[in-house]
Formats: sequence, C-alpha cells, structure tokens
Amino acid sequence: MSDPLIVLPSYYGARMLKVQQKSGYILVRHDAREKLYVVDGFTQGRDQGGRHGGSAFVAGHYLAQAGRDARGVWYEVHPVLHQVGIEGRMKQGSLPLQSFKDATGTPWLGLNRDGGALAVTYALLEDGSPDWCAWVLSEQRGFARMIPIAVVEEEPVLLAPLFGQWPVEDLARAHIVVVGAGSIGSGADDALLSYGVGHLTLVDPDRLLTHNFARHRAHPRYLGRHKVNAERDRLSDRDPTIRVDALPLNVIYDADIMRPLFAHADIVLVAVDGVDARRAANHIAARAGTPAIFACVLANGAYGEIIRTLPGGGCLLCARAELQAAGGMAPETTLDRGYGRGTRHLPMTAVGGDLALVGQIAAKAAVATILESKGHREQRLPGNQAIVSLRPRPGLAAPFDADTALQITWRDLPASRADCVSCGETA
Repeated sequence: MSDPLIVLPSYYGARMLKVQQKSGYILVRHDAREKLYVVDGFTQGRDQGGRHGGSAFVAGHYLAQAGRDARGVWYEVHPVLHQVGIEGRMKQGSLPLQSFKDATGTPWLGLNRDGGALAVTYALLEDGSPDWCAWVLSEQRGFARMIPIAVVEEEPVLLAPLFGQWPVEDLARAHIVVVGAGSIGSGADDALLSYGVGHLTLVDPDRLLTHNFARHRAHPRYLGRHKVNAERDRLSDRDPTIRVDALPLNVIYDADIMRPLFAHADIVLVAVDGVDARRAANHIAARAGTPAIFACVLANGAYGEIIRTLPGGGCLLCARAELQAAGGMAPETTLDRGYGRGTRHLPMTAVGGDLALVGQIAAKAAVATILESKGHREQRLPGNQAIVSLRPRPGLAAPFDADTALQITWRDLPASRADCVSCGETA
C-alpha cells in the first residue's frame, strides 16, 4: 500500500520560515482515494493567526475546489530528527512519537485526531536553507513515520530537471514556425514543447471538426475552434512559459505575411498535406534562406516522410524531380487526397499514433538542425530525407521499399537544380 504524499507550495514554506512562532497547524485540501494532501494554509502556534490561501499553485491544482481543513501540525525541528527519520524509512520503520516531540523544542500542540495526523517539519542546514520532511503521527499508537513530501514552486519550470543535461537555454531562444496544425502538426508541437523550444508560431486556417479527434492531440472540447488557437491554449496549459503565436492564415493566400515570418524564424516545420501549400512553403523558405522540415504520410498512411532543406542545397521540388526521373513514385500527386476522414468514399487510412510519430521525428529533425548550427555536433542528422515504414506495402520502388514496420531509411537530397524556380540560380 502506498504512502500518503504531502505537497507543500513554496508560498507557504517561505512564510513559515519567517513567522515568530516555530510551530502551528497546517490546513490541507485532500483526495482520500489518492492519499494526496496539498497544504493550503497554516497557523502560528495554537491561535488562528497565519496564512490561509493565496497560493497560485493550489489555485491551479485539481484539488483547488476540495474542502480545506486542519489535518496536522508543522514544526521547526533539530536536523538529527530528519536523519533518523530517513534511516527509519529506509528500514520501513518508524520512530517513537516521544522522540519526535523532543526534537521540536517547542510546546506540543496535540494532534486532535485519534487515528493519527500529518506533520510537516523543517530543519535549517548549515547554509541556512531549510530541509523539509513530512510525517504521519499517532498519539494512540505512539509513533512517527516519515512519508514523502514535494515542495513545489508557485510556477514550476517544466524543464527544470533537464537543466545541465540538455541545451535548454539554446532552445528557449529558438523560434520555429509550424505550418499545419493537424494530426502531424499537433504531434510535432508536443515534441517541440518537450524539447524546450521557447517560441512557436502556428499557421493553419482550418477548424477542428468531429473527424479530427481520432488522430489530433487536442481534446474534443475544442470542437469548432481554429486548430491554431486550440493548439496555443493546449500547449500553454502544459507549459505557461512557452510563447505561442496562433495565425489562422493560409500559407498560399497570405504569402505576404509568411515571407517576413519565415525569414526571421530559425526553421520552418511544414506539416500540411496539400501539394500547393507544401510547395508554397518550400518556395518562401528557399527564397528566405531559412531551413525547412517537411513532414507527411504517403501511400494511404503506409510511409512517413521527413525532408530537410537547407540554404544552398536542393529543395522539395528538386527532391521530387530526382525521384520521378529515377522512375519512383510521384508522392506529391497523392497528397491532395489527404489520408481519410472515415467516410465511405475516403476511408480513414492513417492512424493517430503513426501520424504523431512522424510529427515527433520531424520535430527532432528541426531541433537537431538548430542545435547543430549552435555547435552541438552530436545532433547532426545522417541525411536530409527520412522514410519511415508505418504500414509497408510490397512492390513500391526505392526509397519506399521497406517490407517491415518501423524501418527508418535516411538519404541525402540532390543538389539544387539550376532551373529550379525556388532554389535554383534563376530563382
């Protein structure tokens, strides 16, 4: 059976350290089934003076509307108590309650609960910082047992645990334009947020409709909203520190807005499935000299494709021209068919997990491109085109000839063609 968990917002912890009396009662909101207790107030000593409410963390927690009552006590204690408590916990044991009382050095408040009570304690370390612990106490049975505690900041930094292990600061300054906020785009958005990209601009004129939710990452409560607005709110709810600009615009008809937007971005990730929109994004990115990642699924969801174009190299049109000259499939001609709405004339062919996977790989390619440009050589990619077999079909020409699921084949793109209208010498 799991131990209870006490959550102590730093808002209250900091104030406990400053009050004159070094003990009091704690007020908590709790979920009995989860054995979860969130501190949302405290008193000094036996009186009612103290701090009730005011924590932004609690206000945003799922227990914000739960009842709040006195469930325990808090004390400043001698550091030895914490050391002994940790040793007891490692041995799955407890301490005599009298030992706990002796370590407080203040008048005992009493527990007022026959079945036990919670306690939060802090001990000041040599550098003056507090060490927090939590306990279950029982007057009736005479024991004190240490339990887990989580001391949380009022606005926790989502990626703080990655500091020092991942280039969070480099990516926090990055700006990525994501064209297409559909199934692939929403999967890419999640990944970009988890990598720590600080600024996203989302471009898509479409709204969320009933058939989208089989594969989109948004919740059905967003039905009818523009996809970019739903994505902005969804991502900001996950990490309030991320900047998300939502533009319900069309990359073709609003090209005058796209040109400066692309030019000032670190990279453009294109996750639309229409031929014209992809080609327009390719053209604008190539002319702006901005790297771009193109992500899509082909052959009715059988393969995912990620293409990276870099300034001075070949573009999407050059890659397609090479493929057709070699006698391979002409994937751009199939993209306008989409990948199904689950209707009789166009069955749903690509599943959400596969589309999200393609979006995640595209996001990784975008992040790796940015990091390599900042000196992280270990982030270089093995090529500029990746084919991911999702539901492989026999008989297709290379590079779409994988015969087992989840093969990822990388290859280089051709050089820029002199007569290419987007990246060539005459462009």
